[in-house]
Formats: sequence, C-alpha cells, structure tokens
Amino acid sequence: MRELLKFENINISYEKRQVLYDLSFSLNSGEILGVVGNSGCGKSTLLKSIMGLSGPKVLTGNIFFENIDLLSLNASEMRRIRGNRISMVFQESGIHTNPLKTIGDTVFESMKAHKQISKEEALDTATVIFENLSLPDPKRILNAYPFELSGGMNQRVGIALAMLNRPSLILADEPTSALDPIVAVQIENELKSLREKYNTAIILVTHNIKIARNITDRILVLNNGKTVDYGKTCDVLSSPKSDFTKELILSASG
Repeated sequence: MRELLKFENINISYEKRQVLYDLSFSLNSGEILGVVGNSGCGKSTLLKSIMGLSGPKVLTGNIFFENIDLLSLNASEMRRIRGNRISMVFQESGIHTNPLKTIGDTVFESMKAHKQISKEEALDTATVIFENLSLPDPKRILNAYPFELSGGMNQRVGIALAMLNRPSLILADEPTSALDPIVAVQIENELKSLREKYNTAIILVTHNIKIARNITDRILVLNNGKTVDYGKTCDVLSSPKSDFTKELILSASG
C-alpha cells in the first residue's frame, strides 16, 4: 500500500485559541483510520484542515496528500481536489443537500463541477454506485427530494454521492451518530464496502470506540487536541498507553 495522506507536526487554532497540537499521522491507500475522542477534542477540525475549509488556521506543519502539500495550494487548486480526489460525508447528509433539488439533480451538479458530463451519464454513474452499495431502487432515489427520504437513507445516499468522482479519500464526520443502531450498522457496512470495492481510504471521525473497533485498521485517539494513542486498532484497544483511552474502552464496554 502506498502512503496517501501524511500530517507532519500540525498545529491548528481558531483565532487565538489553539485546538490541535503537534499532530502527526499517516494514512495508506485503501486504509480506514478512526479518529476518536470526546467532544471538542479537535476531531472535526482535523477534517476541515484537510478539506481547506474556512475557520481553522494551520499555524505550523505540513499536510501531504498524494505527495502534494495541501497547505501550499491556492483556492482554485484546492477546489479541483475537494469533492474530486477528496470527498466528505457529513453527520447528517440530508441537511447538506438542496431541498429544492432532486437527488438526481444534485448528482449532476456535483459531477459537472469537475468534468464535462451529460446528465444521463451522471445518473448512470450514480445508479452503478447505488447498486454496488446495495441501495434499493436507485431510480426512485434519484427522482426523490431529500425530505422524501428517511434520515438513514439520506445518510446512505450521502456516502454514495461522496463516491461520484471516485475519490481516493473520504472523510466521514460522525456519520452514524444521529442514527438508530440498526441503520448505523448499515452505514458501517457501506463504509467497509467502499474500501473493498473501490480501494477508497477513509478517515472516520467518531466518539464511538465500538464502531472504530469494527471497521478501522488504525486508530488515532485525541484528548484536548493532543494525540494520546495512535497505532493499529487491535494494538491500541488491547494495550492502550493513556488513561484517557482506557476510560473510553471501559465506557464502551459498560
């Protein structure tokens, strides 16, 4: 496996408040990395820094993606990567789609932003992805508006939409936190399916150790913006170095 993403000594702040300290880790192609920690520890900030979203300011360090330093890119160069080579799945995907447009219209607009493509070609691509991820009745979904789908189905569609341009990296920000346990398992399975069928690397942000144990290869545990454990998931969860990680494991088993 080749190295896809690398953080080198990253420090990040919001205005005058630092939120991430000396963060270093790497991610290989086709690998799933779980980022675990309590609320406010910097998990979502980590994802925003990869996407180049407004808000967090990188003070020092480097973020390499496919051997390109993302922090050296201008806005236009970053737009060509965002949504194309790197995609994001949000906590509640239905909120991030236009309620006045059908899923099919959203598919077409998302793909047209990065390539010359007809609507028919875009819908055909989406149909194949929906079928590969076992979404029922792709034609009905593509003709539906977000408010016509359940929360769980919107989340499943959000994962499929993130794959439209076949990115090499997907960032998933607490994708199961708003779902009931049965639907959450479906989402976990679809994330694993992405890796198996497309060799897509995934960074999964979660506060749930059980989810991280089920689907990740490696795990990064953050506490107050600092790395307290990092390594293969089985090693970290069987022999945690920090008391914080031990507490997370105990709370998950209770």
